[in-house]
Amino acid sequence: MNSEIATQTSSLATSDWVLICTTLFLGAVALFVPYLAEIIKRNYFAPELKLEFDLNPPDCHLTRSKGWDSQGNKIDELHYYFRFRVTNVGHSQARRCEAVVEDFSIADASGEFKKLPRTPVNLIWGSGYPTEFVDINPGRRFFCDFCNIPSQKLQALEFASGKYVNPLDTEDFDLGIILNVKTAFHSQPNRLPAGKYRIGVAIYSENGKTIKKSFEISWSGVWKNNEDAMFRESVIRVVNV
Repeated sequence: MNSEIATQTSSLATSDWVLICTTLFLGAVALFVPYLAEIIKRNYFAPELKLEFDLNPPDCHLTRSKGWDSQGNKIDELHYYFRFRVTNVGHSQARRCEAVVEDFSIADASGEFKKLPRTPVNLIWGSGYPTEFVDINPGRRFFCDFCNIPSQKLQALEFASGKYVNPLDTEDFDLGIILNVKTAFHSQPNRLPAGKYRIGVAIYSENGKTIKKSFEISWSGVWKNNEDAMFRESVIRVVNV
């Protein structure tokens, strides 16, 4: 019986072996090519996000807030904004990008930072985007509103309307630096008095690598009417931790 099988195998023509080998090769290619294509797509054609910050315009600048208060009085007040840039330097669109505050630390009297428990919360994209998710095309730059300092009058109005949450166990203060988080929790204040803070921010994307940066804020609590002077009272920089 074994000799019959060997005879049948040896009787296969060269064309039959070519057909068998070709079929096996094409089957392997069919399985491997999608995997290879995905590797190439992720490594050579993937989006790549870059976060940058500069304590100068246009990232940070003085503007004016205009409108009307609840009593019908006209508002026209100075307002400082501090923003960072997220640029897609890759080769495809970065989908559903979100900026999230993940860590929050405060410096004690010795200058040592103590990390406080915190639930991750989204920051607000600039230019009036209504949601926390944006799609960033290759070469496109988006600003994210990191924090701001409204005038004392504006802060008084906003605080009275319940938009601000001050840190627990702090004395009353007139001027705070406002974190532009989408939601303010009772245990996670969005209005900070004079002090030194370190805030960890992450940029997530549906199809790109996550990038993380730490911002260090030194805020004197003193208001100035021009940018150069104010940026010496509210110093923000990106640090490596």
